Amino acid sequence: MPNLEITTRPETSAIALVTLHAGYSHSSLALQSIAAFCRDEPFYDEIHLFEPLVNVNHQRLIESLVALAPAVIGFSTYLWNIQASLRLTRLLKQLLPESLFVFGGPEAGPRGAELLGRVDAIDFIVDGEGEAAFRDLVRWRLYGEGDLSDTSGLIWRKGGTIVINPIRMLPVEEIPSPITLGLTDFTKPLVYWETSRGCPYRCTFCTSATDRLRAFPVERVEAELQILEGLETKTVKLLDRSFHLGKKRTVELLQRFAHTPESLRFHLELNPDRISLEAMEVFRQAVPGKFQFEIGLQTLSESVLDAIDRQMDIPKALANIRELVELKKHPVHLDLIIGLPGEDAAQCSDSLNRVFRLHPGHLQLGTLKLLPGTPLQMQAGPLGYRWDREPPYEVLLHPTLTFQELSRFKLYAELLERLWNSDYLIHTLMWLVPRYFDDEIVACFNALLTTTGERLARENMQPDRLFSLIADFLQPMLAGDPLLRELLLWDYSRFSLVNGKTPTWIAEHLHECGKFVVQGSRRKLPILSLSSEAAEIISRRALEPIAAGRYAVWPRQHKKGKPVEIFEVPKKIHG
Repeated sequence: MPNLEITTRPETSAIALVTLHAGYSHSSLALQSIAAFCRDEPFYDEIHLFEPLVNVNHQRLIESLVALAPAVIGFSTYLWNIQASLRLTRLLKQLLPESLFVFGGPEAGPRGAELLGRVDAIDFIVDGEGEAAFRDLVRWRLYGEGDLSDTSGLIWRKGGTIVINPIRMLPVEEIPSPITLGLTDFTKPLVYWETSRGCPYRCTFCTSATDRLRAFPVERVEAELQILEGLETKTVKLLDRSFHLGKKRTVELLQRFAHTPESLRFHLELNPDRISLEAMEVFRQAVPGKFQFEIGLQTLSESVLDAIDRQMDIPKALANIRELVELKKHPVHLDLIIGLPGEDAAQCSDSLNRVFRLHPGHLQLGTLKLLPGTPLQMQAGPLGYRWDREPPYEVLLHPTLTFQELSRFKLYAELLERLWNSDYLIHTLMWLVPRYFDDEIVACFNALLTTTGERLARENMQPDRLFSLIADFLQPMLAGDPLLRELLLWDYSRFSLVNGKTPTWIAEHLHECGKFVVQGSRRKLPILSLSSEAAEIISRRALEPIAAGRYAVWPRQHKKGKPVEIFEVPKKIHG
């Protein structure tokens, strides 16, 4: 284990902050906040941010860093980029042996001693908030100022041993705003923002379980919001772990968000049982799409909630979610976790069935990840868990859930993505599941997997192939159920209508055609007929009610993202 000894000051005062993003729309609030904290330092103008994608060739990044030759290079690490960050650091250390390499973020801090013990290229690791710790490290490296022993959350080598410094959280009033300092990247469609840090809850599976809740001053939040209001169309994603900071503050902020320009949208994480009547009224009065809700239910088992130290009023949570969904104004994303302690397959199925009945816009079924530093990960061995020890740390099995059962739920997760979250089959499922499967989506998925095998869940396929398999599965029901036929035809026609590829059953039932003038040309288009019952089911998900009647289907294969348009046929047109 190398022992770090600095005998000379670096020739350059350049500082590099690096993170590797999973998607183009992402930017790093963490790096921006570290840079903002150094605003009064002599080296502030020498700070450079690098934010490439994780899944691209990093030769350009390597060349840029070698040319810059920073005195300190900091990596912000997460589940999706830790392996690539380690590879880059091992490579760069050979090219820049005088540079100090510092790792931070949720994937580094909790694993600090382990990473320092096996990765010689890493010089320091910061656990917890990185603003003050990184600034102190740079001061020490550039000017020889300060004592490493006093640096909050620093994990470092001293005399052949690894030292772990205690974490000291800064008062949030001392953390400057990267937005008001002009450090936020507004070129991306997503803007990351925080109005608080920490979490009021102590869920044992979560990395925020030990972080005390601290709210930024209202004056800072208002100053930042005034800047955000000047942006063109953007989604502001709040990184607050739970947007509930006392009823008065929460409602006042929501009201403020609701009155921003229509081009600004806010993505919030909510605890559904904590939504007040006043907050619900704000959501009801806001313009459609102003808010996007992400709600982590995780489980509907009382005993499992107790096992993970999570408090939730289940009936109130479900009632509030149902109200949000029925508003039909703001997208609702729900999360469930499979593999929580004490939860068996029957309890997992019950949670999935009950949550699906809410018909959220998006329902994600995820496998438990035993994240480093969480209370549950520390208890995992005695609890009988077996899990992948490398990112993303997914559970393989535990005493009440076998590997085979967990694998089955992964198939359900894929079917949810392909049939529900994609919007492909939403109206068909809204009728099919309660009528034929006792309102249990698990029973429906089991029947689907039995009939079609695992192709729907395992193989990538175009809509035509997917609907062909669905039509084969539904054959015994379609003959005697006109409403099911209408909904399946409607769902298919919204996404694909390509000559020569339409599944046989669907082509046979799209026999009525009419001639219409679209974009200046007279075209022969298929016509769908909707009964009042079908229109009522479709209207449950539509912003505006859909009327019973006849609808022409216009394939627009040339228009990316909108291959089909459906429009109502005026009653005077008979084809």
